[in-house]
Amino acid sequence: MPPTLASLVHHSALKLTVRAGGDRLDVPVRWAHVSELADPVPYMEGGELLLITALKLDAEDPEAMRRYVKRLVGAGVVGLGFAIGVNYEEIPKALVDAAEEEGLPLLEVPRRTPFLAISKAVSAAIAAEQYRAVTAGFAAQRELTRQALNAGPEGLLAALAAQVDGWAALYDASGAVVATAPEWAGRRAARLTADVERLRDRPAPASAVVGGPETEDRVELHSIGTSRRPRAALAVGT
Repeated sequence: MPPTLASLVHHSALKLTVRAGGDRLDVPVRWAHVSELADPVPYMEGGELLLITALKLDAEDPEAMRRYVKRLVGAGVVGLGFAIGVNYEEIPKALVDAAEEEGLPLLEVPRRTPFLAISKAVSAAIAAEQYRAVTAGFAAQRELTRQALNAGPEGLLAALAAQVDGWAALYDASGAVVATAPEWAGRRAARLTADVERLRDRPAPASAVVGGPETEDRVELHSIGTSRRPRAALAVGT
């Protein structure tokens, strides 16, 4: 899973301490960014852990800190790391109160922990997550290929359903259900006949999404075939 504030807090080498927003540490961290600007918001994309020493901030001014923290939250910053022992020996109460009020996690960074160490930890966790995703993708592709060669449509559908933790169905050119996996998905697949017929009328390859949050499933439909007229259709429900 991607790095979170909680994983950074539990990182034994960083020695971070939570000073506010302790109930919001499960949020993913897209990057760790250092900025001493009084208003770093124009340079934020959202999802960052912002690291500061408050070099250009009056961190003891309650009103200034409320405005500062509110801007950060509005920009999608997910956490604030404050280095103590640089400009302030401890995190000023005004900043702690503002972070608590806005629900922004505030992490105390000890003097012996350089910001670079935090950035490296975030970068390493992101790289590891990307590697796991790529590795899982290749493994899934190999399994689907193996099932297609050795077990036919039924085996392929079963493997596909397992990969997405959902169900899969194969339709013939007329829109009739040929096979489903798991078996209980047969009734759900049959309800999509009209959608499959509409997809059949479009040049191949074509796709459509039916259902969504308000319905039982979100289903992706894909036509199968290399000619202008699809030879079959695949449904994947999650």
